[in-house]
Amino acid sequence: MNKAETIIVSLLILLLFVWLYSQQHTAVPERPHASPTNVVSAVAEREAVSAGGEAGPSEHAVIAAPAAAAFSPGTSAASVPIVPATTVLLTNRQLAVSMSSAGATITSVELKEYWRTVERKERLRLDFSPWPALALHGWPQFGTNASFEVVAQENSSLVTWACEVDSQRFERTVELTDGYQLKITETFANRSSQVVEVPEHSLACGPMVLTEAHRTSGDFAFLGADSLPEQGGEGVRHWMKGGGFFRKSPVLQRFYDKKSVDGMDLPLFVALRDPNPISWMAAKNKFFVQVLAPTEEGSTVGCELYAWRHPGASRLEVAAVGATAIFPRRTLQPGETFTRHVSYYVGPKKYSLLKELGPHQVDIMEFGTWFGWICKLLLPTLNAIYAVVPNYGVAIIVLTVLVRIVFWPITHKSTEDMKRMASLQPLIAELRVKYKDKPQKLNQELMALYREHKVNPMSGCLPLLVQIPVFFALFTVLRSAIELRFASFLWIKDLSEPERLFEGTRFFAMLPLVDSLNILPLLMTATTVWQQKLTPTTGDPQQQKMMMLMPIFMLFLFYNMASALVLYWTTSQLLAIGQLLWQQRRTRAQNKTAA
Repeated sequence: MNKAETIIVSLLILLLFVWLYSQQHTAVPERPHASPTNVVSAVAEREAVSAGGEAGPSEHAVIAAPAAAAFSPGTSAASVPIVPATTVLLTNRQLAVSMSSAGATITSVELKEYWRTVERKERLRLDFSPWPALALHGWPQFGTNASFEVVAQENSSLVTWACEVDSQRFERTVELTDGYQLKITETFANRSSQVVEVPEHSLACGPMVLTEAHRTSGDFAFLGADSLPEQGGEGVRHWMKGGGFFRKSPVLQRFYDKKSVDGMDLPLFVALRDPNPISWMAAKNKFFVQVLAPTEEGSTVGCELYAWRHPGASRLEVAAVGATAIFPRRTLQPGETFTRHVSYYVGPKKYSLLKELGPHQVDIMEFGTWFGWICKLLLPTLNAIYAVVPNYGVAIIVLTVLVRIVFWPITHKSTEDMKRMASLQPLIAELRVKYKDKPQKLNQELMALYREHKVNPMSGCLPLLVQIPVFFALFTVLRSAIELRFASFLWIKDLSEPERLFEGTRFFAMLPLVDSLNILPLLMTATTVWQQKLTPTTGDPQQQKMMMLMPIFMLFLFYNMASALVLYWTTSQLLAIGQLLWQQRRTRAQNKTAA
């Protein structure tokens, strides 16, 4: 490897580090896992949030809630219902939605097609009881302290709730359609003889936490909150990406940047208000998402995003996120009514489902700008292979073979050029001695030598360079594709997570850097060393020693990544080794024939 190649490879490695760092989200909970019931609440009602001040027309307000506003397990963030709540269950093939008469809210959602843990003994349940979905904040008469009653119900797919206070009647109809979407229709009627002022209020998504089986930071699992402004053409805002949520506050930015509290208390709950009308807003974890989308354009005046910090954590670590859509203040004359419609999706963060929803909701996947088009090609390809070979481990291997076939001409030509470069090393050494005091003349002579022998000195970097976008895209797809959640392959129980063999045993408890055994990264490191031994080398010994550090770097980088990504890279390495062995055998046969 010559100096130019060394510089390029070093830059590519640096780029990889920078890109991986940029993909990390603000906070990932450490063990033990915190649930929404043991973190601090979002303040009783919107009055407590608005106490922090209103945002200007072009700025975002960040408000820290009082630490005393804690809630206990099983109660809502707003208040305890006045009368015992009753429950209605809406079901279809995918969901079981539990609704409470306390505010006509959703307290939990069971996803029938997904398991809670890898043991597959219990279905996944999203618990919203500490801060119910569809709760009205800022409208006390009809908040979670209000007692609603069922006035109509059709089978198990539709229910209408109603509550009347002082001749003001609020009705909410919730219809569970096929799949993971609910249609919400809300009607408010002023039945009094007086003019009624409806206050500015918000409609909530439930809190999202990392699921029990995916709560560690090994592959940058994340919580997030997104929104799409109605105007401006800005695109989807990913508020948690890169700490963006916290960087809106100078105080929180200091905590976020330093990863330390310096003896000061961090707020356990923060709210960020975006005063721009939205098309939709979402709260999500690694694999699941809630999306609240008002149907009527211009019906909102913004949204609020919430984050709960782990109590007792020494740095800024988020335990849960939430979001609300804000609706404007309005005046109703006697006898006047108004109705609004809202779409509510609660289910898997799955590309094939999200792309069928409203505008840009598929961007919740965060495929990125540069490599998003590759992600949107690779994921359907992976699923198409799985439809034929129903095992995602095998499907990843087949996909890797297809990628290697696509890049075969480039890698083959690169290897041949590197062999020719190796054969030119005696001539290159002579030129370096001859023109050691004339660097410009040396470069001219080297380029002439390369042209004469039709060798590209940069060919060794070309395969790595052209595969970088594919690697980044696969990294994005394989780390968070819900299809890989609890997908098994050989000894691996969950391709979306590291293997974590013998986790928690006494032996690994004594080790400083690792807490379990991951076999695939070790195998990948061995294949990297083997490939380096087989690859034709050029350059001085110091450069070769530097490249021998690559396996250590790769082991460090991949050890706690999703098994699916390590399986892809290991398979790719094995295929590259096979290609090198084939080329060496072919060369020996050609030399024997020529002799």
